Amino acid sequence: MPFSASYDRTTKILSTVLCLGLLAVIFAVQNIILACLSLLIMLLGYAYSPRSYFLEGRSILVTRLAGTARIPLDDVREARRATPDDFRGCIRLWGSGGLFGYYGLFSTAKLGKSTWYVSNRRNCVIVITAAKTVLFSPDDPDGFLTTIRTAVPIPESPAAPVLSPARSLRSVGIIVAVVAAIAGVAAAVLATTYAPGVPAYTLTGETLTIHDRFYPVTLHAASVDVSEIRVVDLSRDPEWRLIARTNGFANSHYRSGWFRVASGQKVRLYRANSPRVVLLPPQGDGIPVLYQAANPGKFIGEIRTAWSAPAQSSANAGK
Repeated sequence: MPFSASYDRTTKILSTVLCLGLLAVIFAVQNIILACLSLLIMLLGYAYSPRSYFLEGRSILVTRLAGTARIPLDDVREARRATPDDFRGCIRLWGSGGLFGYYGLFSTAKLGKSTWYVSNRRNCVIVITAAKTVLFSPDDPDGFLTTIRTAVPIPESPAAPVLSPARSLRSVGIIVAVVAAIAGVAAAVLATTYAPGVPAYTLTGETLTIHDRFYPVTLHAASVDVSEIRVVDLSRDPEWRLIARTNGFANSHYRSGWFRVASGQKVRLYRANSPRVVLLPPQGDGIPVLYQAANPGKFIGEIRTAWSAPAQSSANAGK
């Protein structure tokens, strides 16, 4: 007979806050690496969360989306309800401390190192064998213990009071939830208000480096069609109108990274508050770079001088 495992209130609040915070960061920043990492954290957290428990022979099986964990009941020394004293001095060594449950390796002053498969701290059951100490949290802890004692002879333990979550664990859970909420809000606010201005650049006789915080780029003189460098207006030139962000950062103040324009091309964009940017076209099949220079005409002149390109009409550069 399976024993279901439900989440306690702290787990629900903490999981909701963390997931919303991660989703807010994904939609605000839209960085493919950060998005994959955030989704991986949420998926792994849910996949390793205990769903239910059942006994098979002389083993307890913990069902999870990530696979079933088997805990042998050989040489069982004790099986009982947890008490507040069991959780004093609790330290998480490895695992989840509230995101879809409490699972992994933990250590407490009384139990020492233990393995947890817990989703509701009020229903904790402790099983101590010769090999390890394991914690479970079935919705029916008394029925779970009765089933274990029926399957495996266990010395009688004195009746333990029903667990009210230990103050230390409750405090840790509240602190973690508050910190996670603050971090999520701070990340969302930072993503929407980030405004570094036009990124600086370094120009040499061989390279041009744009010093963006998240998406820096270095262009080599041989890879740029210097004769075709010009100013384009993203709000007026239909060919260069931005239609999608593929892997970059964007808010109302600043955009950087990879974008797609109306012509279907993929470009690298570095733009603060103006639609007028300098187009650095590639030689061959490279990716165009669009950079908002403080003074487009001067910027283009510097590049042509440094890279010994034939001078072109400065009137076109300043348009």
